Amino acid sequence: MNKTHCLTAALAVLLAAPTAVATQTANAQTMQEAAKANAQQMIILSEDFSKMTAGSESNPDLSVNINSSGENVNPDYTQTPGWGAGYVYPAGGMICFQNPDPDERAAFFYTPAFDASAENGIFFVSFYARLVENTPGYKGLGYNTQDAANDNFLEYGNVSGMTNEWKEFTLRFEQGKQKTRVIFREEYGVKVLLKDFKVYHEKTAVGSPNVLRHFYYTGTSFRPRWNKVEGATKYYVNVYKSDEEGNIGEQVVTDLETTDTICTVRNIVPGVIYRYNVTASDGTNKSQPSRYVVLNELQSPTVNDVEIGADGSYAATWDEIPNALYYNYYMYEDRIAENDGEFALIDEDFNNVSDASGSKSDWTPGNEPKDLKFQLNGFPNGTDMTGYFAERWVPLVGGYVMVDGWFYFYDVKQNVQDTETGEDIKGYARLETPVLNFSADSSVKLKVSLWGDYASDDLDKEHNYPEYQVNAIAAIVAFNPETGLYEEVERKHFDLDKKAWKDVECEFSKGYEDAKIVIYATDGPGVLYIDNFKVTQQLKKGDAFATCIKCQPGVIGTTVDVQLPADYAKKNIYQRVVAVNKHKSLFLNREYNWYSGPSELQLIHEASETAINDAAADAAAVEVARYAVDGTQLAAPQKGVNIVRMSDGTTRKVVVK
Repeated sequence: MNKTHCLTAALAVLLAAPTAVATQTANAQTMQEAAKANAQQMIILSEDFSKMTAGSESNPDLSVNINSSGENVNPDYTQTPGWGAGYVYPAGGMICFQNPDPDERAAFFYTPAFDASAENGIFFVSFYARLVENTPGYKGLGYNTQDAANDNFLEYGNVSGMTNEWKEFTLRFEQGKQKTRVIFREEYGVKVLLKDFKVYHEKTAVGSPNVLRHFYYTGTSFRPRWNKVEGATKYYVNVYKSDEEGNIGEQVVTDLETTDTICTVRNIVPGVIYRYNVTASDGTNKSQPSRYVVLNELQSPTVNDVEIGADGSYAATWDEIPNALYYNYYMYEDRIAENDGEFALIDEDFNNVSDASGSKSDWTPGNEPKDLKFQLNGFPNGTDMTGYFAERWVPLVGGYVMVDGWFYFYDVKQNVQDTETGEDIKGYARLETPVLNFSADSSVKLKVSLWGDYASDDLDKEHNYPEYQVNAIAAIVAFNPETGLYEEVERKHFDLDKKAWKDVECEFSKGYEDAKIVIYATDGPGVLYIDNFKVTQQLKKGDAFATCIKCQPGVIGTTVDVQLPADYAKKNIYQRVVAVNKHKSLFLNREYNWYSGPSELQLIHEASETAINDAAADAAAVEVARYAVDGTQLAAPQKGVNIVRMSDGTTRKVVVK
């Protein structure tokens, strides 16, 4: 994709999508709670089109080309330079959209870039419009906002209710940026007149709250939170049923009042999509409501106890999670450090790697086929530790994994995010480990062999097809139980050699519970090869590390048949489940995976005492102290997991049933 700005191409993408439904987030006419009293309009941009003198309201002059070059409107026709248009004509002090071939193109008109970042990005667009001829059932002008800094679309909808009578329309937007553009398009071949256009903020006595990511979604409750507003003495939370398209339905919480910047909303229904906003008050005046925030989460599954048969088989079951499309099931086993020192948590050479069907490709680095085909995502097979996940990847006969950095390169340049959730939905080319516990009190070391392509951007003609070196990023991504999201907590960047293997290493400052290590391709539109992936951490003799030994992704339903490994009697075995569904980005026409938090790592089989003694400590050692998992010292064994410290300094995990 050409990285340079081309609005015509962007409009083509919009027109290829289904007609947008007007969203509540951008329609002030349905914002009944908006604080109009004492609000002061702060004009950002205005245009009366008084310089569009040719033609008339009843007879627009379709012979006048208002553009100076391409989409650029001649600045002689507007009060402010920087407007753009296509198939828009003067009509005696106003403009007329007239699209001669709606099956092929849209008539469009867009503003110069303006700063709409004040007031937490809430701004308004108002104008007068009418149809030249009454058209029953007309869906209205389409509109969307765009971040001109990276060409990302932010909000969209249709101006409904247009007739052949003049009417004022006011649109409310909530995603204003420092370089915002508003685009209007007419795609049905209907003549539309428009005049007296302005963009403004509404300044109220007390500012609108900046809503943050909510905490602790449980299925039946959540905790919305926001930044403190200067001068505010109380806040009101309103919650509405909604849908994926952003339409606002039944109000289920009305003016829940609090003096704090966080509260608890209860009695919501698992699996229902909600949207909520927050209004500040100084006791006399109310602010504009904040932006609407979507609540569309998955509960963490609860895994049931299992009954293991004599042959080591069992049926794993868990409670159904509303809205889950499928589940990923994982089995872990404890590996015990036999001595103090550096312990290999992961040591993967990928010699036997394949895809789910056992297939692999046969090219080598630097000899990729011209028509490169990759798998969108998948769980590599044949690895020493199972449960890896890869995005835009290919397993190779030579014993390594390739990921295609083209998508990461372009999506990062455009900073692709779901504007409602803030979730990063860039098309990462990546390889990631399963969720593991790196929480031992020491740093985590990574060594990996990488080969980065040096490739041209073969679509960027304007910049003479520049070449870029593909480099890599390694990151620890940890689950945050407060937000319910996997969040990057530390990253390292590797500069690679031009089309050559390079052994790189880094040290992450600490480990994390429920975390994974991810390798990304970055900096260029070419490919990255990954081999000899090794992760180590300093452990003490007897410390346990739970490694993933079985991954069954894409389980439909709430049960799966599982077979324990042949030597399971000597090991602690655990299970956990993650629920998965699809989220739709409201303004980007993208769909992406959304994950629940992992279930608790549940012990389903305890190793025999003999096995623990053999692997963890001298059999002659005696128990010195016993602790609960939270570190509390116990006077006597308690039911569940006990941590036992031995006389030789080792620790053991003992389960009392």
